[in-house]
Amino acid sequence: MNYKLWLAKRAAEIGVSMVGERVRPPALHTGADVPRNGVDLNEEWLTEVLCREHPGARVVSFSTPGGSVGTSTRAALRVTYNEVGQAAGLPTDLYTKTTAQFSQRLMLGGANVLHGETQFFLTFRPNVKMEAPKGYWGGVDEKSWRSMILMEDIAATKGATFIDATTPLTRGQVEDVLLNMAAYHGVWWEAPQLGILKTPKDHYNNLANLLDFEGRCAVGMERAKAVIPKRLYGQADRLWLGTHKGLEIATDVLPRTLLHGDSHVGQTYITGDGRMGLTDWQATLQGGWAYDFAYFVGSACEPDDRRAWEKDLLALYLEALDEAGGKAPSFDEAWLRYRQTLFYPYSAWAFTIGRAFYQPKMQPEDVCLAIIKRLATAIDDVDGFEALGI
Repeated sequence: MNYKLWLAKRAAEIGVSMVGERVRPPALHTGADVPRNGVDLNEEWLTEVLCREHPGARVVSFSTPGGSVGTSTRAALRVTYNEVGQAAGLPTDLYTKTTAQFSQRLMLGGANVLHGETQFFLTFRPNVKMEAPKGYWGGVDEKSWRSMILMEDIAATKGATFIDATTPLTRGQVEDVLLNMAAYHGVWWEAPQLGILKTPKDHYNNLANLLDFEGRCAVGMERAKAVIPKRLYGQADRLWLGTHKGLEIATDVLPRTLLHGDSHVGQTYITGDGRMGLTDWQATLQGGWAYDFAYFVGSACEPDDRRAWEKDLLALYLEALDEAGGKAPSFDEAWLRYRQTLFYPYSAWAFTIGRAFYQPKMQPEDVCLAIIKRLATAIDDVDGFEALGI
């Protein structure tokens, strides 16, 4: 079926489902039941999903003290247990992410990222010693694209604050994120469990089916003209070719491991004791390590800092990757792969600032410009075109 016709059919089905949910909210009794938001819950359901491994433990009350709306609908959740639950140390400070709105369901469902955080938090996260939130439950209702992830509220449990992407990180902060990255890459290096995840090419194809990716990137170049190096400006077609070649390398050439999938600097946070972590795992993928590495380093470092640090950062990452169980390539090969995989991160942000009037505003303009400047300058500095032979 034509993708647009299929999506129109799904939109109608979702609309009907949401009308039905308002008339008769989904029943919440078992862990198979998916709430419509993070507020309309009940103690029975919370007991089922949070106390299942602790006989006798029960949720006796809960509150939802605040939240926000963006790509998903987010709400803080505070839970009180009976004495058995308290003695077991069950989590009390939680956070929910749901597709409570029609536009959220259509975008995230159409892009096929509804399962990403559930897969990460429940399958992959428990095996890695890293700084990232813990996850406790996740579910998707396939018919309505209703979804929820129930996770740790790191602002409450760790005093975490989220990084403003326009503020450059220190070298130590960049290194800390890369050590986290090496940890999850190493633990899941070429693991058979990765088969449940999409690849970078799959992810791109889902987005390109949903929206005019290439066309909006060309518009984005014009809107970001002031921060793009002169040698790159006007070469939208060539950058687009580099994007495709980089995605092919990350999908078909490099050994596969667990990928964050959207590892830009705005996905990082700092805990109260100074540790750096990664959040927002909805685009979790399987693919080559350089996809995550290039995206993070290219988006996090101001040009002068990156020029001074990038080779040392790569060496640090490769050493940590080996220690975590991965098979690090030689430095020269790794340097080549880094240069080759900077293009998709650039295109993702050119697309974001180049949005059409009917697309949601996913990021503020100042954030887009800061990250585009860093990534475009990196491509120019390391001669990414030469690395790909284009």
